[in-house]
Amino acid sequence: AHLDTASAMDTESATALEKSGLTPRDYQLALFHQALRSNSIVMLETGTGKTLVAVMLIEWFAQRAAAGSGRRKVRVFLNNTVALVHQQAQVIGDNTGQTVHAYVGAMGLDEWDETAWTRTWACADVLVMTHQVLLNALRSGHARISDIDLLVFDEAHHARGSHPYMLIMREFYDHCAPHDRPHIFGMTASPLNAHQSAQASVHHLQASLDASMCTVDLTAEKSSRSQQITSSDQAAGPTAVCYEYALPPAFAPTPLTTALESACAGAKVVARGLRTAPVILALLGPFGVDQMWLYYLRQWHRAAVLRPAPNRNAIASALPDPTVADDPLLDISYLKSALELARAHCGALLDVVSDHEQMLPTEIVAHPISLLRALGMHRRPWADVRAQLSPQVNRLLGILLQWRDRPNELRGIVFASRRITVVLLAYVVTLIAEFDFVRADVLLGAALKQSGSIDRPIRSGSVRTANQLTLADFADGRLNLVFATQVAEEGVDIQPCNLVIRFDMPKTATSMIQSRGRARMPGSQFIVMVPQVDPELKQNLDVPASAAPLASEDVLSAMDIDAPELIASESQVMGESQTLPEHQGSYTDYLRLVRLEDCLRDWCRAEALVNPTTTIDSTNIIVSSGPAHQEYGRMLYNLRIDDSPNTELEELWVEQGDKQGRIYTIVSTQARITYMSAVPTIHSYVQNLPQDQLCKLQPIFDFEQVVQPKQPATPQTKKAKAPTHNVLFRCTITLPSNAAVRRVAGPLMPNKRLAKQAAAYRTAKKLHQLGAIDDNLSPIADPEDEDDQAANKDTNAKPTESNVKTASRKSKGARSSTDTYDIAVAPAFIQSETLMQPDMESGEMAAKYSSRTWHLYRLSLHHPSIDSPSEIVFASAHRMPADISVPLFVNQFNSAIEPRDTSATIFRPKYLGSQVLDQAQFDILAQFSSKIFTRIISMMLSWNELEVGSLLAPLNAEGIGIDFKFAQSCFDDRSIVYQDNTTDYSSLVGTLIMDALDHGRVKIIEQICDSIDIYSDLRAYHSNQASSDLPEKPQPDDIDLNNVDMAAKKKQKGAKTRLSVKTMAKWTDVKRINRIRPAREVATGVPLFKVRTISLVYNYLNVVPQSVLNSAYVEDAQAAKVAAGAAFPDGLYTSPFFCAREPMDLATIANLSLLPAFFMRLNQLLLAYEVKKKLALPVQVQTVREAITSSSANTDVCYERLETLGDSVLKYIASVMLFVAYPDAHEGILTTRRGRIICNANLFDLSIRLKLPPYIISQTFVKRDVRLPGHGWHRMPFIPAKWICMSPFFKASSSTESSNTETSEDVKSLGDTALPVPKKQLPIEPIAVGTTRVLSEKTVADIIESLLGASVCDGGIDGALVAARALGVVDSGWTSWSSFASVWRSNMAARKRKMAQLSNMRTETIAATTESQEANDLLQEMKLDQSDVLFGLDLSVSNPQPGSVASQYKPGSAGLSDMATALIEDTLGYTFNDRTLLVEALTHCSSLDVTSSSYQRLEFLGDAVLDFFLTKRYYDHQPPLNPHRMTLVKHVAASNDLFAVVLVCNGLQKHVCHGSVTVRDAIHDYELRLEHARKVWSQRHSGDEENDHCEDSAPAEHLEKRRRTSSSSEKSFIDIYSDLPPEVWDAVRAPKVLGDILESLVGAVFVDSGMSHETVKSVYERVLGPFLDRFVDSGKLSLHPVIQTLLVCQGWGCDAVSWENSTDTNPLEYTNRYVCHVVAHGQRISTSTGDSPRHAKYNAANALLTAIGASAPNALDGDLNAVHTLSADKATSGKTGETALDKLLKPICTCAERRLAEAKQRAAAEEEKRMEMKQDNTNGSMADAEDTTLATDEKLSKDIEEGELV
Repeated sequence: AHLDTASAMDTESATALEKSGLTPRDYQLALFHQALRSNSIVMLETGTGKTLVAVMLIEWFAQRAAAGSGRRKVRVFLNNTVALVHQQAQVIGDNTGQTVHAYVGAMGLDEWDETAWTRTWACADVLVMTHQVLLNALRSGHARISDIDLLVFDEAHHARGSHPYMLIMREFYDHCAPHDRPHIFGMTASPLNAHQSAQASVHHLQASLDASMCTVDLTAEKSSRSQQITSSDQAAGPTAVCYEYALPPAFAPTPLTTALESACAGAKVVARGLRTAPVILALLGPFGVDQMWLYYLRQWHRAAVLRPAPNRNAIASALPDPTVADDPLLDISYLKSALELARAHCGALLDVVSDHEQMLPTEIVAHPISLLRALGMHRRPWADVRAQLSPQVNRLLGILLQWRDRPNELRGIVFASRRITVVLLAYVVTLIAEFDFVRADVLLGAALKQSGSIDRPIRSGSVRTANQLTLADFADGRLNLVFATQVAEEGVDIQPCNLVIRFDMPKTATSMIQSRGRARMPGSQFIVMVPQVDPELKQNLDVPASAAPLASEDVLSAMDIDAPELIASESQVMGESQTLPEHQGSYTDYLRLVRLEDCLRDWCRAEALVNPTTTIDSTNIIVSSGPAHQEYGRMLYNLRIDDSPNTELEELWVEQGDKQGRIYTIVSTQARITYMSAVPTIHSYVQNLPQDQLCKLQPIFDFEQVVQPKQPATPQTKKAKAPTHNVLFRCTITLPSNAAVRRVAGPLMPNKRLAKQAAAYRTAKKLHQLGAIDDNLSPIADPEDEDDQAANKDTNAKPTESNVKTASRKSKGARSSTDTYDIAVAPAFIQSETLMQPDMESGEMAAKYSSRTWHLYRLSLHHPSIDSPSEIVFASAHRMPADISVPLFVNQFNSAIEPRDTSATIFRPKYLGSQVLDQAQFDILAQFSSKIFTRIISMMLSWNELEVGSLLAPLNAEGIGIDFKFAQSCFDDRSIVYQDNTTDYSSLVGTLIMDALDHGRVKIIEQICDSIDIYSDLRAYHSNQASSDLPEKPQPDDIDLNNVDMAAKKKQKGAKTRLSVKTMAKWTDVKRINRIRPAREVATGVPLFKVRTISLVYNYLNVVPQSVLNSAYVEDAQAAKVAAGAAFPDGLYTSPFFCAREPMDLATIANLSLLPAFFMRLNQLLLAYEVKKKLALPVQVQTVREAITSSSANTDVCYERLETLGDSVLKYIASVMLFVAYPDAHEGILTTRRGRIICNANLFDLSIRLKLPPYIISQTFVKRDVRLPGHGWHRMPFIPAKWICMSPFFKASSSTESSNTETSEDVKSLGDTALPVPKKQLPIEPIAVGTTRVLSEKTVADIIESLLGASVCDGGIDGALVAARALGVVDSGWTSWSSFASVWRSNMAARKRKMAQLSNMRTETIAATTESQEANDLLQEMKLDQSDVLFGLDLSVSNPQPGSVASQYKPGSAGLSDMATALIEDTLGYTFNDRTLLVEALTHCSSLDVTSSSYQRLEFLGDAVLDFFLTKRYYDHQPPLNPHRMTLVKHVAASNDLFAVVLVCNGLQKHVCHGSVTVRDAIHDYELRLEHARKVWSQRHSGDEENDHCEDSAPAEHLEKRRRTSSSSEKSFIDIYSDLPPEVWDAVRAPKVLGDILESLVGAVFVDSGMSHETVKSVYERVLGPFLDRFVDSGKLSLHPVIQTLLVCQGWGCDAVSWENSTDTNPLEYTNRYVCHVVAHGQRISTSTGDSPRHAKYNAANALLTAIGASAPNALDGDLNAVHTLSADKATSGKTGETALDKLLKPICTCAERRLAEAKQRAAAEEEKRMEMKQDNTNGSMADAEDTTLATDEKLSKDIEEGELV
């Protein structure tokens, strides 16, 4: 970056500036040239244009990079605050043509990987970021210092100590090759350090940044040209003045302070206030102290309101013993007393904090009145409180009062050093009446400790957001005064600011310079408030010329307050008691800061005169340049470890004993662990460990002091005058119980800070070596897949995570993601491969049917309305399994059986053997099969002889074969009914016919209509006869037949055509069968037949609801009404000329109508058989059929129940597998891995890999889609007339059918649709059977879980493991459950060996400054690992060195006592073989016991175990629960709150081992609230029978079992659940730790028992079983309000109900409560609050249900339809029967309109598709096109399925 010559630099820089278009001032140009020559730090006053110099540098480097061809580099601009990042990014972007990106920590940069950082580096020219962002990126290896060509440090004076600026330079800049180092440019207003001289401060800053300090002399001694520049750039600057105030008197403590100290000193809040009160008393006066107490009461109240204790009514009834420490109820009692005292002493002021009696603990409200919102109503005159305010505050008020006449001009900032002072000053100003013109707010930094946090008086939310809003309001004028801490000294660029007041004396010169620079407006004021200066001292003070003068007496007199005479009188009164508080600076301190600033300016001027390297720019502007100090090289090492070593001896010791501050570098990423970075690395690792809300995990640093004898003297030690003894320190780091390393001891160091860093350095290295942190030093969330595969080879038992990268796609496995999949055909119906044979005519080879073997089965079909069965032969291409049983629900339609029989009738095909069929026999049976189906379903089937896999045939007389003769001749007679010599057809009444006018439908002749023929006006006749002919049927009052459904109305399509038709003869023209119409003279006088269609049910696959059967007559009435009003009575009449006798009788047709359902169910069973055979599942075929049947099939079974069970089985098996396979992974990693295994994306991939989607049964039964099994059968759109009847009046046509008789060619053209057939032979193409269907990816994924559920139902838990292996969920190495236990034992033994011998770990990749030296260090560390690293209870070394860390701990030393262990084992009913597992199960992650691990891994395992048992419990419930209800009940039974109740009732919470006061308080608080709930319930139900039932409701056998298993034979049984309210888990919120402990105990039993399923099941039944029997399964569990809300709204007809969560962010309220709204169509219909989002949602649902008057049914067996029944709102006027829900939803709900619009769109799409098909048909097909209209319309209807009920 450096130029060789000045001329070359000038030329290039001039060119760059010309291109950039920037117009800098002369002094800025001079500084720019100097910065180009070398690394530079520019020191200029705030507002003099330092940033423009940086912008010019950025533009210059960007243009040079664009012109070059080397490696791409970027410019990085570092800032000290987030606000400055965005501000400077905008400035750079506006003034350069570069791509600028801004980065702050809130953007989640810690989660970025190397790819994201590389992409950022590639797409940006300038990166503006906070210093910590760059430091983290460099440390993690995501960024390289060598990829930066310009590094800009804003506010460079922070580069000292452990600031990120310093760390970036020392850890990365120093270790980068000189030619790869970035060019450094720093900017500062003052480099001064409060602990160093001006010269030392500059030298230190130059050494820190490896840069030269340069500045422009803008003092009064400037040349005339310089003065001109100063006047134009900076104007006159702010006018500085010092205002004196009298020293504070010796105020006595306020009465409120005394009273609180006396009554509430034991409260933490009061104790903190008592420590702060003396400071506030002297600083602000008694009035400020009282405001402080009111403010603390507000904080205290806020903590009480937000405490997670919903049952607060217990406080008033039973206060605890006041001697109990840290008791939540004791804290509330103190709060009550404090409020009473405050009200007594402050009166109305307390009402500002809480203007209600509900503030008392008896009933604490959720939103108390905010303080500042009410302050305006309680303003007091200044005169009333002046005596209660300190002189300093009064002086401040006097200054502000000068702006009263011009408030819009005021834009001021008041700086104070304390955060509480800032807040109280805002209160004081707001409370005084004279300052109503002030619009104030505060600017506060983040609190270092939560306990010392200061609530914002106005705004809520995060500190950064609140400050940004405050600054925006200040800049826009909505605020005119801001009270701020030092957070506003930097980065606040507000040009309108014209007043800056230092209420407290600045502590450093830098602070004074920075705060002075906030005043940017011309004519602005900078006021420093100083204590009154003694007149004699004032005369003797040497006041620098640059110091601000003291305000004159005239100015003070003009304020009309604190005039000199008043001050004098006060001084006389106070006398000797008048002293200056320690925390306040004096005027002398102010002058010292001014002299320090002058000293810096003088030194820079001196450097410019004596330094030979000083440059004078061509503009003759003097540039003061101090080069990098000569001692820079020597200081580099010192700065690496310590900013300022105490002695040279310490430096020497560090050099000799710490190996130059070792740097652990990971070669793959270049990430580095250093002494400075190790501590944050440890904290980052610990913070990412699994933890609950009650405990924030942190590493613990313990120090040991060691005094060593005097070391041998060396020249260095002699020079340093070393002490006689060396005092060294060793730091021992203790990590939480779920960390990979528990305790590490560091080396001896000369001070605690170095000892801490060295220990953290070793700990971070160990975490990386163990794989706990990755190569980018980030905590491991999920190890790499390669490691998984490598480990899988070792154990042969690793879990299978298939296609992990693919499975991570969010949309995969979702319900909304759909795809098209093939439909599988059972192998029994697939023909064998067809041989190629020569064609007889062409001689070419072609695939033809050849004689083949068919397997014959005899079917006996019996319709419930028929007396005797019918038998038929069914032939399949391959033999079916011998045990196939086909269930059909036929008896439900037998009205003779009462009550209704809904059981399934089993049909078992009887195997008759095999038979070879030749071509002729095949054609006969194919034709027979087609004609059978023509009679059954009134649709003709065509076939492809090469694909047909099933046939029908008549049974011969012997009952063992096929009657081919009957099959060929039974349908030959198709003569029309017309007889030439008769007109009397009365004998035909009741006869079956096939009606050619109605596409061959089989009908029954009901009446002979002698008075009409085919030329009569049939419309008029039918209209006259309709009312008398239609049967009268009773109709319910609530059925409106005028509301005819869509499917019935569709019959009137083509109404225009029907209106023009009056006679049947004309109708034959419309139907295009006029070719068989006789001449007029023949047809005249021949009567018509009134007919009716045979009503048959075809769908026997499911039980039809009784309500559907009862409504059948309504459908008949609807159809009759449509027919009566039809334009032409189509289908109700026919003529003897257009029908033929049906050879089959009604009984046979009725029996054979079972065939469609039989074949569909048979195919389903065969598919299930194939799945079972393919996967070798230990499951019955019927169960597999249920597992692969989706709900869309609308059949008797559905996989949803099995899927719910399988979900828990999958979680169970995956959890056990991961727990065993990864003994080193903590719960977070295990949970992530389990999520990847059980997620739908992974299950979807497994299902696709196993090719399961084709076997999924998803098609519903539709009559028009009925075919014989297999793909060889197709449906013809219509039946040709000659196939219905043969008429002697047939008129042939050359373009249509050439003959009236059936020929072999006709059969061929009908059957072999694959052959090229002339158009005249085949008038229309057949409708091919659908071979694909659309499935959602979730359905495909759910099949895996449902098959697992089926396996556990039929094969138990062992069968589930077999199925899991077959499905690919687990590796094939897991052969049995015992293998889990054996692998677990072997893994634990290997883990012990691995930890005990760290030298056998994987090869480390380390690069250090001296490679050999680092290698030696590594060997030394590995030796120390045996004694200085402790990994846990079961991993301690066998022979630790004496005095080492490991020697201090023994396994089980901190375990449970024998008595406690016996009590726990008695409660569980299990005796542990390894008690360390029991200790681990009870150890919270906050525990400091390094000999035991956290319970989290066992809780992870126990959660899955209990989830499985509970799911299986409610799966086996009788009567069976539907999936939705199973989920609802299991959600309650498996809830953490319910587990907590069971744990506490059994007394197990007493044994929890933890190290957190928060955990202790939460458990104790829960015990108190639960006990109070039991007392209240007992008092309310003491005399009720229900309470007696509650106490005696436990099963007798369970009570007896508890008595037998008691460890004490004399111990009487105690009902631990007595007086326990129902659903108490919802009323009393429990801390998560309690439920987790119960799960971990179950997990410990499971592991200790050798993964025994039966053993852990017995523990579950003993501990949880009685509670569930008593409180969940006994009918006491009501439906959850959230679920009930959804059901109520959906039952009403609104499905657009959702939930909207938020927090109360009203800036006038100080509490942030969780708020939940019930939203319907964007409108909020109910709102409530809660202590958590979940409880807020619960309360919002309850509020809505209460408002609409809905009562909840029982969740287990209650009628969910009852939730839809709401009583009418009697208050509604003019609207009879309207409910409260109607009033809420009717004005906003549009769901009905949306559903209607969607139905219309679907209907239009189907109609368009139908019309396209119609255009492709021939004239013959158009003749029957209207016949398909009803079928198409029925497909659109979602409510009626054709064929269910006719």
